[in-house]
Amino acid sequence: MKSVVLKRVIVVCGLFVGGLFMGCSSDDKSPLQEHSFQADDSSSYTITLHEDSMLVKRNGSKVDSVVLLVFLADDCQACQGYYAHLNHLQANEEDVVILGVLEKDQQSQAESTKQEESLASVKDRLGIGFTLLQESSKVSLLQNLLEKKQARANALLAAQSPDSSLEAPLESSLESKEDSIATQVDSTKEEALVESKLDSTKLPYFVLYDTEQRFYQDYEGIVPEEIFSSDIAQLAN
Repeated sequence: MKSVVLKRVIVVCGLFVGGLFMGCSSDDKSPLQEHSFQADDSSSYTITLHEDSMLVKRNGSKVDSVVLLVFLADDCQACQGYYAHLNHLQANEEDVVILGVLEKDQQSQAESTKQEESLASVKDRLGIGFTLLQESSKVSLLQNLLEKKQARANALLAAQSPDSSLEAPLESSLESKEDSIATQVDSTKEEALVESKLDSTKLPYFVLYDTEQRFYQDYEGIVPEEIFSSDIAQLAN
């Protein structure tokens, strides 16, 4: 009789502990932020960010392909030089979906004009041949992605700065203090440079995800079309 009761207790405890693990696992996979968009063809998109990945849905169905996010603005002259290349890329690379995201501040300025221009009209006027999205979320997708970029940069900086306690013993306590102060100053300067670089991120800004929609690479500055093609081909295979 005692053995039967003991077995039941063990089973109940096992179920309880298993439930706790499942709860923790669920919490680990909880999304960071869900962003809603309207496309130029009137379809709806949602992009849900996770720690190192995202989930893109069009009209409720998952987009199963490599995804290239392109953040742009109506009055961005640097962006205009990329449209023809991105159009060519979308037309010739069937394994990628290019999603242009009209930067939110520019949307607000456009909406303040006397005659509001439709997203389809903006797309035609700019000569864009890939999907153009307009965000309706309070916190922009670009802001969330730049926060992730800063976290990656800080992690890389930390990895490149070994703990001074692991180095050779210092010759004196005075030298130890001086080295510690110098290290802190250098670290502060490096962190300031990282933050300054992130704050100055200019459009267009590109973020590439693989077929499982895991983060692969982000790009800024002058990026040749061949770089995108090479990376997309590598991910598609």
